[in-house]
Amino acid sequence: MDAQIIKSLLSHDFYTQNEKRLGEHLFGDEYKDLYRVVAEAHKQFGHDLSTDELMMLWKRDNPVATRADAQIMEDIIEDIERSSEPSPDVASDLIGHLWRREIGRQIANLGLEISEGNDDAMSRIQKIVEKNADSYLPDDFGEPTTTDLEELLAITGDEARWEFNIPTLAKQIYGIGPAEFGIVFATPETGKTAFLVSLMAGPNGFADQGAKVVYLGNEEATRRTMLRAYQAWTGRSREEIALDPRPAIEAFRQIEPNLIMQDIQEWDLGTIEAFIQKQDADVVIIDQADKVQIDGQYNAGHERLRALYNRLRELAKKCECAIVGVSQASADADGKSRLTYTMMEGSKIGKAAEADLIIGIGRLDAGDVENSEPDNTRYITVSKNKLSGWHGTVICNIQPEISRYVV
Repeated sequence: MDAQIIKSLLSHDFYTQNEKRLGEHLFGDEYKDLYRVVAEAHKQFGHDLSTDELMMLWKRDNPVATRADAQIMEDIIEDIERSSEPSPDVASDLIGHLWRREIGRQIANLGLEISEGNDDAMSRIQKIVEKNADSYLPDDFGEPTTTDLEELLAITGDEARWEFNIPTLAKQIYGIGPAEFGIVFATPETGKTAFLVSLMAGPNGFADQGAKVVYLGNEEATRRTMLRAYQAWTGRSREEIALDPRPAIEAFRQIEPNLIMQDIQEWDLGTIEAFIQKQDADVVIIDQADKVQIDGQYNAGHERLRALYNRLRELAKKCECAIVGVSQASADADGKSRLTYTMMEGSKIGKAAEADLIIGIGRLDAGDVENSEPDNTRYITVSKNKLSGWHGTVICNIQPEISRYVV
C-alpha cells in the first residue's frame, strides 16, 4: 500500500489536495526517505514527478549512500512504478485512514502518560487536537444552490408537481411534487385512506397522471387498500366488481404499472428508504406514519414524533419524491368540521413544524348514527401551506362505496 500511495503522490494536484494529512509517520521505514523527497520536490518544483526524477532526487539528497543502499532504493522505486495506481478518491481515503490512525495512536500514548502522572501530556494532546481539527472537518459539501432562474422556476412551479384531482382543492393548491412533505390527518372512520386512494388511484389521480406511486401501509392490510384502488379507478363498488371482475381487471391495467402497495409492519426508516429508491417512486404515501420505527431514545412521545417527521422530510429531499404521511387527529377534533394542525395526535407543534403541507379532513358530529342518514360531506382544511401560501377550507363529498372524494 505504501508503494501505491507514493505513486499517487507523484501527482502535484493530488499531493496538494492531501498535504494537510500527510507525514512520514504514515509510511514504513523503507518509504519514509522517499516521502521526504516527494514532499520537498513538490514544494521546490510544483509539478508532477516521474519515478526517474524521484531516483535522481534521492541520489541528490544522499550523495554518500553506498552502492547497496542505492540498489535497495532502485528496487523500491521499481516496485512503485510497477504497482497499480489507485483512483484519487480511494487513495485519499487510504491516506485519511492512516492519518486518523496515527493521530489516535499519538493521543492514546499521551493518555497513558497522563495516567502515569505526566501532567504535561494533556497540553500536548490539546496541541495535537488544535493542529489537526481542520482536517477532521468535512470538505465535500456538494454543489451550491443554482442561480439559474429558469431552473429555479421549473423546480418550484406547479409544472413539477402532481395535481390533486379534487378541482376545488387543486384551484388553491395545485398538488405536491419532488422533495415536498405533506401530512393528512383525521379522526377514525372519517375517510383518511379513502382520501389518499382517491388522490392516487381515482380518475386524473397521481397514477393516472403517470406518477410512480408507492403506498406503504402499516395499519390496514394493503390487500384491502388495493381493492379500494380498483373501486376508485373503475367507479364500481365491491359488489359490482365481484359480479363481473373482468371489466375492472381490464380497466385497472391502465394505472397498474404506476401503483405499488406494500405492507410495512416492523419496517424502520432505513428499510423504507431502500424500498423507495428501489422503486424509483414519485409519490410515497405512508399510512400510518406515526407507527414507523425510528432509532434513538426520547424523553416523550412528541419528541420521537418530531424526530420521525423531520427524518421523513429529509427522506423526501434525499429521494427527490413527494412523501405524504397519514396521521390520526386528537380527541379535540372529534365532531369538528375544520381541523387545524394543532389537532394532530401527539403533536405539540413538533410534527407540524416539519411539513410543507398539512391537510385535515373534518366532518360534522354524526349524532345518533343508528337513526340518521350518513353525512358524506367532508371539509378539507389546509392549515399549513408552504407550497402556495393559501389557507382555508374546501367542501367536498366522500363516496365510501368506491373510495372517491368528489366535489
